[in-house]
Amino acid sequence: MTKLSAGQRHEPRSGSAPRLTSSHSANVPEVRAWIHGYVPRRLDRDRWESSIRDFVVPALLSLEPVGTAIAGRYAHILTWLADWCLGEGIGLDVETVLDPDTVERFVSSGLAECRSRATYRSDLRHMGRALTKQAPWEPSPEPVRRRTLAPPYTTGELERLRRMARQQRSPERRQAATALVALGAGAGLDGRWCTRIRPSDVSKAESGLLVRVGPPQPRIVPVLAAFEGDLAELARGPADEFLVGGTSVSKSRASNLVARLDWPPGLPRLSTRRLRSTWLLHHVTAGTRLPELARAAGLVGVAVLADLLQFVPPLPDHEAQRLLRGDGS
Repeated sequence: MTKLSAGQRHEPRSGSAPRLTSSHSANVPEVRAWIHGYVPRRLDRDRWESSIRDFVVPALLSLEPVGTAIAGRYAHILTWLADWCLGEGIGLDVETVLDPDTVERFVSSGLAECRSRATYRSDLRHMGRALTKQAPWEPSPEPVRRRTLAPPYTTGELERLRRMARQQRSPERRQAATALVALGAGAGLDGRWCTRIRPSDVSKAESGLLVRVGPPQPRIVPVLAAFEGDLAELARGPADEFLVGGTSVSKSRASNLVARLDWPPGLPRLSTRRLRSTWLLHHVTAGTRLPELARAAGLVGVAVLADLLQFVPPLPDHEAQRLLRGDGS
């Protein structure tokens, strides 16, 4: 009887069942029919019919793959694993074949030269957790939700927000709105930080105006030049008050202040998250280096900045090519 050789096993070839398609799980009869008709091309037919089919086909049916393309990938690796187990003297019991130790031994030896090793390991771990009841699989980790960025304001919207801030009916509202815009669009501070800034946190240096930011992620942030005047004026206020909210220490004071502002028709609502995104977009567009931008923004990594790429205006081809060539001239 002919076993799959290492050289033959590298590519996930389907069996002699109907051609693979990308059908969705809604077409369950088609997927089940494909599974029942599956016969691997690179395994002895007698070995398949006598030993392996009765393990692979019920396992595939229980997994309920989301389409024939996924069913084909699962069928290939399950057939490969079952064939390897028989060669190792391991009986084709699902609790044994899909035991974590068996899977890792197979990945280390049976898949040692396979280009799709990582994908197959992931598939087998998924199958083991789904099909076994006694095998000591640890539960899959809960997915970590990445913090997403709110869409930035356009240049026109930001200018209108600044005018709106200056036109508020009371001095308290004018200060709150001006501070929120200046700290958000000028220093990237959203609701986690903007309500904790006092006049003493704003200082003048040779390089320009700086804001000292507290937890989380304490840091010093240079203020964009366009907002230095507003923040310098605000920093002349009472030393014992916050720039946003005066003496209030309420955790919701930023949202409470925003809710009381006067809004002209057609202007998008003021959002500290959108103001922060606007500041980040300015720096991404200007070419600020990512390590420095991440530190100034209090970011642990820069993956979240991918949310802004759709808003970055493209460079002319010649300029993009010059940068990609490393031509600094």
